[in-house]
Amino acid sequence: MRKLVLLTLFNSLFIPFLNAQKAKVVVLGVGHSVQLVNFGQQPAAIRAFVERVKPSGICVERSPEEFSKNDFYEFTYEQQYVLLPYAKQKSIPLHPIDWIPSENDMDLAFGIKDLEVPAFTRQKSGFLGFTVFTEKNDFDADLYFADKQSYRDSIASWYETNPEKTSFDFPRRLFLYRTFLQARRIQKVLENYKESDTVLVVIGAFHKNDIEKNLKENGYEILQPSSFGTITEKEIHDNFKKEDAFAILSFNLLGMQSYLGKVNTKLTEYAFEHLKDDNSAETAFLKIKYGLYQKKVSSKEAVSLYRSLLDNVGEQKFSWNGVKNKSRIDSYFDPFGNLSLKQRIILELARELFNSANKEKYKNEIQLLTAAFKGYQKQMLETYIEQIIK
Repeated sequence: MRKLVLLTLFNSLFIPFLNAQKAKVVVLGVGHSVQLVNFGQQPAAIRAFVERVKPSGICVERSPEEFSKNDFYEFTYEQQYVLLPYAKQKSIPLHPIDWIPSENDMDLAFGIKDLEVPAFTRQKSGFLGFTVFTEKNDFDADLYFADKQSYRDSIASWYETNPEKTSFDFPRRLFLYRTFLQARRIQKVLENYKESDTVLVVIGAFHKNDIEKNLKENGYEILQPSSFGTITEKEIHDNFKKEDAFAILSFNLLGMQSYLGKVNTKLTEYAFEHLKDDNSAETAFLKIKYGLYQKKVSSKEAVSLYRSLLDNVGEQKFSWNGVKNKSRIDSYFDPFGNLSLKQRIILELARELFNSANKEKYKNEIQLLTAAFKGYQKQMLETYIEQIIK
């Protein structure tokens, strides 16, 4: 009799809930910051996509604790620089749905208490190094690359492959656990929406497939991003913002992309088109850097142009530099990201003097630059100069 009562109670309370119509979900898998090197995935394309979806809410890849402090991963350009301002402008609710392990857990697994703190100077690429894109797919893949079965299969293969040693398996296990809890947090968000609502999740592409399977098994309808159709160049143009141009140009021309010869010239020139009426010292500086990259400007010409620019720059700052920790000299993509515009012009002037074999004048400019810093920052600046400029 007791079992019958419990079964009846379960049916009355939970079966209607399980059968209830639920909000629809769209999971857009992204490459973090790839928007700054990929024409079809650029910030304007993401805005255009969100406009097509017309979501009732947007889930972003940050844990609630950090989100409440306006603290984001430094490399998630699409989150803090695209989605957040767009959602605020359109009054779309934002929901943080990431999960990160505790300091003690990270220390046990990696021997590092905070996986977001890079070393004194970063490696040229890789984990806690500079963010740089070198693969063809980084530049060519379309906005819906994570929808494709070939991509899903490659991620599934990584998840399902055990390393030879169990002691090396923590990264895979962490990703699985983290993705599971992301899906649970998304479900908590979805419980506050109704059948007529669509909730958009924008998250690293590695997480997409597992999240979708989890949500689908719990009765949620999944709409693939590609079902909303290809974003047109007109939509990209209409959603392009001036700040996109400066971010794209800074990422391509000032950071490791240019040092490695991996600048997206199509996207770079598109950004310059949107600054054709901008006469600022920042735009002039970026044009010199692009001229040097294209080998249309010689080191000798650049020295003259930089000296002329220094007379007019004043205390102007970069429109965007990607710096999270202002006690450092670098940003997540640029060894010298935290320099002011004037300081950066002096550095680039010194670089071209060095390239012109004018070592004495090079030393003078470097001394002028480093004299403005002290302690930790000065040591970091001098180390990067030694590693990258020379």
